[in-house]
Amino acid sequence: MEESRFWSVEPSVREAYAEDASGLIGSPDAVARPTSEEEVAEIVRLCADRSIPVTPQGLRSSTVGGPVAFGGLALNLERLNRTIDIDMERRLAIIEPGVVLGEFKRPLIDAGLFYPPDPTSENECTVGGSVLTNASGSRTYQYGPTRRYVRSLRLVLGDGRTTEITRSRASKNTAGYFGFQDPVDLLCGSEGTLGIVTRVTLDLLPAPPGFIAGMAFFLRLGDALGFVVSADRARQAGLLEPRCLELFDDASLDLIRPHAGKLGIPGVAKTAIFFEQECEPDEESIVLDGWLDLLERARALAEDTIIATTEEQFLELRELRHALPSEMNERGRRARDSGGGKLSTDWAVPIEALAATVEDATRIAGETFGGPFVRYGHIGNGHPHFNLLAENAEMLARAREATHRMAMLAVERGGTITAEHGIGKIKRDYLRYQYPDWVVQAMRAVKRTVDPKGILAPGNIFG
Repeated sequence: MEESRFWSVEPSVREAYAEDASGLIGSPDAVARPTSEEEVAEIVRLCADRSIPVTPQGLRSSTVGGPVAFGGLALNLERLNRTIDIDMERRLAIIEPGVVLGEFKRPLIDAGLFYPPDPTSENECTVGGSVLTNASGSRTYQYGPTRRYVRSLRLVLGDGRTTEITRSRASKNTAGYFGFQDPVDLLCGSEGTLGIVTRVTLDLLPAPPGFIAGMAFFLRLGDALGFVVSADRARQAGLLEPRCLELFDDASLDLIRPHAGKLGIPGVAKTAIFFEQECEPDEESIVLDGWLDLLERARALAEDTIIATTEEQFLELRELRHALPSEMNERGRRARDSGGGKLSTDWAVPIEALAATVEDATRIAGETFGGPFVRYGHIGNGHPHFNLLAENAEMLARAREATHRMAMLAVERGGTITAEHGIGKIKRDYLRYQYPDWVVQAMRAVKRTVDPKGILAPGNIFG
């Protein structure tokens, strides 16, 4: 590609936008950094006329290679970063896709508002990226993923046309196929394959009055999983209202102990569960008693439970949760020089299948991979992450085989191959485990309609 007023072909610029957090390294022919919707539309029109592939990207915190361009144009949207309006009365936010998610969320609390999705990478990802991957996070257990909060989207289609889609506000809708009744749902999680989002309207909630948070420790993984099932049943019975249940296995605890500071992690602990529940300030002791009773019945190390009663303690616990994937990503990067890296799973299963699936997946990791691995994540949703650390190319091949086997296992148990990170380029071979061929072909047909030349995010989802 030749230099243009819209994009740069400088090697240093192309290299700076060539990879994401997955470790996948691409080779864009050029990089564009537009500052307006009009520029995005003109760039896409030019690329459509010349059949140049366009890969949209934000801060490239993806773990599945979605924003990585192999040839063509890397369309970076970081400069579309205005917060256009916060409507306090209607509880709406209108923002551009390049706004950093964490920076968008923090001021809302002071205004008495709340945006629930909380991916671990919220300080390293954009709002647009979170929408196009339907990102979630620990609080998905109570609040659901990003899709639930997206009211409308402005986007540029694959031929350069600009359009806007808005949810129906009716309580009932039977017009056409489900999924097409609210086309917003098609875009959320589409990973850039159906359009370039240029503006997002989000629904906000009233800020919660307060909450408690804690980390409970167990001698056995099985006891911790039993506690999760019991907590889920207590939620269904209205006895507890957890907004998250997060797993740390023994390897996870070993990794975060150096970051624990004043928080005491018992040396005998082999597993931990992090939990949160919203409550009125004058109800904290009652809510806490309910949790401690459940922990004692689940054979937890109840006296060692860490309870956050101040904002400082809560932030320390959250930082521990966030330190884990950062440590894993760093170890994965160090292993690349010897042909290795980190592979992470993203499958999820129904809660009733959780314990058996974790046990079987652990066996697969041990027998098929045979190297170090870490289990952590959104256990309340039946969604643990297995991170496999391959030290060389041979181990990486075994890790790939293990992750394929886990994905097939999850589908057999009524689950999914990916519950929050998406398919991207790294997991597209898994799609055949989830859907029959006709479903995949139907999705391809939708893409052809809005992207007739097939230039948008080539390689994502379908290959």
